[in-house]
Amino acid sequence: MTATTSPETSPKAPYRTTIFGRSYRLPRTRLRRQVLGWAFVAGGVFSVLPVLGIWMLPVGFVILSVDSPRVRRSRRRMSVTVARRWPKLNAMMTPKRA
Repeated sequence: MTATTSPETSPKAPYRTTIFGRSYRLPRTRLRRQVLGWAFVAGGVFSVLPVLGIWMLPVGFVILSVDSPRVRRSRRRMSVTVARRWPKLNAMMTPKRA
């Protein structure tokens, strides 16, 4: 999974994260991003329930990685490991530049 996060050039612009070549907007405030990230992590923990699933764990950690250096380092390590171990998968998931 490749994921990048970046605030736009304007300080009022929303944060965006890119996962597998698709870009998603995140809340502007740090508190809202943390609440949303921890909510996804908690939903992943309760994955035995019908609506919630294990897919929520990585999504929550990607959202938390915007503000947390510790989670960001873990996400980056995983990203580099995937790129080294499965180069074809990494090439497929990298967004094409025009």
